[in-house]
Amino acid sequence: MKAQNGGQQDLLPAGERIDEAPQWFQDALANKPQDKFVAYEQTKLHYRQWHGPNADAPNLVLVHGGGAHARWYDFIAPLLTDYYNVIAVDLPGMGDSGWLKDYKREIMAEALITMVRDAGFTGKPAIIGHSMGGMVSLITGHLYHSELAAVMICDYYVRPPHAHEEWYMEEDESGVMRPRQTRETRVYEDFETALARFRLQPEQPCANQFIVDFIGEHSLREVDGGWTWKFDPHMYRDFPMGTNWPEMYEGLPIPSAAMFGELSHDWENITRNDIIAYMKTLRPTMPHFDLLAARHHVLLDQPLAFASSINQQMQNWQAQNIFA
Repeated sequence: MKAQNGGQQDLLPAGERIDEAPQWFQDALANKPQDKFVAYEQTKLHYRQWHGPNADAPNLVLVHGGGAHARWYDFIAPLLTDYYNVIAVDLPGMGDSGWLKDYKREIMAEALITMVRDAGFTGKPAIIGHSMGGMVSLITGHLYHSELAAVMICDYYVRPPHAHEEWYMEEDESGVMRPRQTRETRVYEDFETALARFRLQPEQPCANQFIVDFIGEHSLREVDGGWTWKFDPHMYRDFPMGTNWPEMYEGLPIPSAAMFGELSHDWENITRNDIIAYMKTLRPTMPHFDLLAARHHVLLDQPLAFASSINQQMQNWQAQNIFA
């Protein structure tokens, strides 16, 4: 075990943790993508591109969660390239994309569509977003729906108004809600020490230790004095979520789907099941389904089932002729 995941791995039942990468994982990593960069603001955005069977095949865009990066999909995208052209993006301030002075939900959407446009797709793509990436995918679908075929969110929850929460706010001593305090990321003397400190957020154990190690290895960058994390620690210093997510979700003018981890977490003021029931009232005719035996980080817990579910939903959309 290289990445200790904040002690979460010790919570797994004896014999459940898988340390050695299986053959399917090794084969997936052998399918090397192209690394692409595109100018944005005063920096560059990075994404990884895998070519599918032909230029006219349907197109997929994979979007990671908060603090994560495109390489979370290095072992997912190759499972889909027999059928689709695929890119996995690094959102601003994460992975190998540049850092910005300001981050807003609309800026994230603009950055995402910038990479989509740069990819050279011959047709409109479907966007698949996990966690915060689901939020970014939803607002991108709202703002740029004319350039997209469909949106699928994965363990991102559209809360009812009474349970709204500003992710990155906290209550100060006087009871006033203010942006959370941020600080520079710690610098570790050597790579091994840094990797051992890698942990998933939100916290959870993950039986696929070989995946946790892999994404942890690619979450680090070398700096003066050692190694630190790639993400911008000040990204959420002023990042208001806003309250109009239900309206965006209900009014999304393109096909959509929602995947949830069956074992994902509840919140203090509402359960995941209550949120899903509410989401179904907003879009009653679209698929809302659980990925069995998966916690919040669905693509790490059940990577093969995650890829199969994406493929199934893409096949459903193809049957509806949305990529024509």
